[in-house]
Amino acid sequence: MSPRTQPPSGDRGRSVEVEWTTISYRTIAIYIVLAILLMMGILYLISPKFVVNSARQMLEVVASSPSVRQSVTSRKEAHFVNLDGNVRVKKASSFQWMRADFNTSLEKGDFVQTGSDGVARIIFSDGTNYTLKPDALIVVEESREDPVTRATKVAVQVTSGAVDLATGHFETPGSTSQVSFADAVATLNEESRAMVRNDPEKNVHEITLDTGQAEVTRGSTSVQLGQYEQVSFASEQAGLVRSKVIAPPALLTPPNMELLQVQDPKSTEMLFSWTEVPEAQAYHLQISPSVMLSNFIVDRKVSGRTSVSISGLEEGIYYWMVSAIDAKGVESQPSQANRLNLLHQVVGNQAYLEVTKIIQHGRVVEVQGKTEPGTTVIINNEQVFSISPDGTFRGFTSPFPDAGSNVVTITAQDHKGNTNTIRKTVVIE
Repeated sequence: MSPRTQPPSGDRGRSVEVEWTTISYRTIAIYIVLAILLMMGILYLISPKFVVNSARQMLEVVASSPSVRQSVTSRKEAHFVNLDGNVRVKKASSFQWMRADFNTSLEKGDFVQTGSDGVARIIFSDGTNYTLKPDALIVVEESREDPVTRATKVAVQVTSGAVDLATGHFETPGSTSQVSFADAVATLNEESRAMVRNDPEKNVHEITLDTGQAEVTRGSTSVQLGQYEQVSFASEQAGLVRSKVIAPPALLTPPNMELLQVQDPKSTEMLFSWTEVPEAQAYHLQISPSVMLSNFIVDRKVSGRTSVSISGLEEGIYYWMVSAIDAKGVESQPSQANRLNLLHQVVGNQAYLEVTKIIQHGRVVEVQGKTEPGTTVIINNEQVFSISPDGTFRGFTSPFPDAGSNVVTITAQDHKGNTNTIRKTVVIE
């Protein structure tokens, strides 16, 4: 019998056991982030300044990426808020002019041109707004926000024509708003209002400050401007010429946002009045049905008086303003425009209207009251849509532009055409 072969002793009963733990990419990422945070915390304890500067540099790198730049730019585009007549735009990336509309956004390098019948108002992200008069041409030079400091920068070049501009409240220190004309640059403070006129053919280059402050620089010359001051220059002459200009009057009647109901608007004589300006020899009254203050239906100069009666106005909304004219014939900036709503009054019973509460929210006024169900309520020419089935309502005015005494006009009109108006005086601080 042959001996039986035995397996090697080393292979007898051998078994292999493998143990493992699954680690996901998410877990690895969390560990890495925790390790970085731990290292940053240790570095901050050792050198806080180094950590802050490094974090700022990282933010700048991220903000400079194309996707982030695009999102920042999209938030800071300027756009039109009013258009009247022929207004064209030429984008920086195009050679073609196109008609402007409210969907047209404006970026760096874009041109805007108004025709002889055109007027346009543009608002920038920082609240600065430009009103282009007829035959004006501007270029948007800057409209951006610093991704780190959040400071805004707006710069516009007035190539030709007349432009009114007003800066808003700068939310972030370091924000700037500049306007250039010819070879001069004006840097305006927040909440400033000015008019720029640039006429290369007539060699007229000037900026007039209505409110606020500005610094005008041309070459090595800089001039500080205050209220009702003007800087002008001729192209062939060096430096800047600063002069004082006459102030516009303040408007009295009809008060701003007046809602006036008369039986026959066209035959009714309406009194327009304003305050006296000591240096004025005459005044220039203009009335327009357009918020852009174009297509004036009344354009009259008045000598030696601070009021004039006007008739022939149809039912509708009007905007009026007055400028002062001195003995040399120099005309001031126009006053801020007042709005008037002229309505045809239906003879009959008065609509039921009760004002229960007036609440101020800064420069906005809340009106609470009660009327009959189905009645239309208008507060300072704006319809109230928050009316309950029982007739109770609440509405808000637009922000009042001027501090001091202001009038809130509440009008109700029922389904029979009957109307009722209540006026309340509020003091805006």
